[in-house]
Amino acid sequence: MRKVLPGLVVLMLLVPAALSAQGTLRVSSLYGPVEWKAVSSASFSPLAASTQTVRIGDEIRTGPGGTVMLELPDGSYMVVSENTTLAIQDYWSGSLKSLVNVMVGKVRFYIQRLGGRPNPYRVTTPTALIAVRGTTFDVSMDESQVVEVRCLEGSVTVETVGLSDREVILEAGRKTLVRPGEYPLTPVANDQALETNRVIRMVKKSAPVGNSKDAPSVDILVRDSDRNNRAADPLRGPASRTSDQTDRAKPSLRY
Repeated sequence: MRKVLPGLVVLMLLVPAALSAQGTLRVSSLYGPVEWKAVSSASFSPLAASTQTVRIGDEIRTGPGGTVMLELPDGSYMVVSENTTLAIQDYWSGSLKSLVNVMVGKVRFYIQRLGGRPNPYRVTTPTALIAVRGTTFDVSMDESQVVEVRCLEGSVTVETVGLSDREVILEAGRKTLVRPGEYPLTPVANDQALETNRVIRMVKKSAPVGNSKDAPSVDILVRDSDRNNRAADPLRGPASRTSDQTDRAKPSLRY
């Protein structure tokens, strides 16, 4: 027992050091305007080339033309594009290790597969949660907190913050869009346009009025029926509501 205890003491001393090492990201390279705000600081300052690591709670902000590459201890890394702001998270805790919180902008992630086995990480945004299992993917978020996720290699699971009862799985070459408070859209190919909510613009047309107390004439009903307030009917014909026939423009009561 006397020989075991010293070993346990050494192990207890090494565990906090290992966790501390996991809690840092190495700054591999940077170009252009890149700012850094330490967790203990109240404001951003230029990220110097001599700064080799950033830690949990720190924030990174790139300006126009600025990029920075951050590397994880396992060899995974991320490339932060211009005009992007993110916060480093406590990424070793839990079954899914949270990496960063992308607050605005675009980041490309390259997650290693250790020994061919899944390497579970999670990326968060104010709108979406992205879980990965060893893959390459992009996360982009605009000022309105709409998130686009593109999977380039492997697979990615995407769900909406606060709506964990539904998720989409992106395979390589697929993408999805997440709006605040809405489920992720059905995935499409990366080179296709996402089907966002369609908005049909309706223009209300008022019938000319001679005397507001009088009923509209048959001519008014023909020219200004409800067909002017709807999208064009492709099935234009005698059976269509867009027909110009006077009989179909007038109300009909039959008993």
